[in-house]
Amino acid sequence: MNNPVVVATYEVPWAENLAERAHSIAIGMTIGSWNDINPARQKSLLEFRGEVGDISCERQDVGRFSIKYPVRNLKPSMASLLTVVFGKLSLDGQIRLVNLELPDEYARQFPGPSHGVPGLRAKFGVHHRPFVMSIFKRENGATLEEFQEAFQQQIDGGVDWVKDDEIYFNDEQAPLLERIRLTRQILAERAQRTGQLGLYAPNLTGTPAQMRDNAKRALEAGADSFLIAPFVTGLDILVELRREKIDVPFIAHPAFSGGIIGPHAWGVSPDILLGLLPRLAGADIVLFPSPYGSVAIARPDALAIHRRLQEPGRFPEVISGPSAGIHAGLVSQLIEDFGYDIVINAGSAVHSHPNGTTAGARVLMDAVLEVCHGNA
Repeated sequence: MNNPVVVATYEVPWAENLAERAHSIAIGMTIGSWNDINPARQKSLLEFRGEVGDISCERQDVGRFSIKYPVRNLKPSMASLLTVVFGKLSLDGQIRLVNLELPDEYARQFPGPSHGVPGLRAKFGVHHRPFVMSIFKRENGATLEEFQEAFQQQIDGGVDWVKDDEIYFNDEQAPLLERIRLTRQILAERAQRTGQLGLYAPNLTGTPAQMRDNAKRALEAGADSFLIAPFVTGLDILVELRREKIDVPFIAHPAFSGGIIGPHAWGVSPDILLGLLPRLAGADIVLFPSPYGSVAIARPDALAIHRRLQEPGRFPEVISGPSAGIHAGLVSQLIEDFGYDIVINAGSAVHSHPNGTTAGARVLMDAVLEVCHGNA
């Protein structure tokens, strides 16, 4: 009988009693108990029972084991998946989820990205360099006129994309729909003048119902991409927006994820949380801390996220956004480490240029073009 399974692998900071611990998790996270169930009932529950997979101990102080969770226990939702593989277990002492393998029967029930690398390259007509994005700063309290001026300055610097700051919620002075109409006009004028396509990604926020409503109203006003913080709003919000055929590119921001991926014996491996899951949910670009910015993560972790976003599979490859403290001087290193299928994403470096925001954006774009021309 075909009984596909999700395989979750865990690490614990000890080597003793690994088989016993793994067996306890396999039973407890699937059917709750086993030995106190009568034999007739046990037979009917076999297809729901978790099974222990590989067990290893490469070092005396680190044990590793995997559990096979039957897909029939799950719904095609992030809440279901994460609750089964790491819900209550995350509270049960020092244990870290370090790998997650999903069978195609389960993965294909998620939407995945609408564009990904191939779609975004085709949309922009950009094929031999990274994308370049600047970030609004000082949005809180800005009037619509101030927003327009700041957006114009960034676009005049030649960047492909401008996104809201993730902390931007209170927009009474520069309402969402007005921002979208303004940016469409500015971008259309630039496209007519230079032939360069550009996009604006407003911050999509609110309760689930508000986010769905805001997304639909924004699309009617001409929105062509969104910024979303799925580790705050919930990954299933992104899943549902994509299932409703909202097919503009989504940029996933890593806000709140640091409390889950921290470098310790608890939590979730960064490549799962910031790589596998947002790609499955439908992100086209995933931002994450770079190894050398102002909020850095270890280089192996950043590269592992990038590999997850770009590994061959059911869904299109996703654009990586190694971020935080990025400036023109890091462009060569970013491209050397991550290749061209990334977005060079900067905020303070653009706006703090002594000659102004437009000059800062131009310096960033010129650095990308120079490195890529030198690599040609």
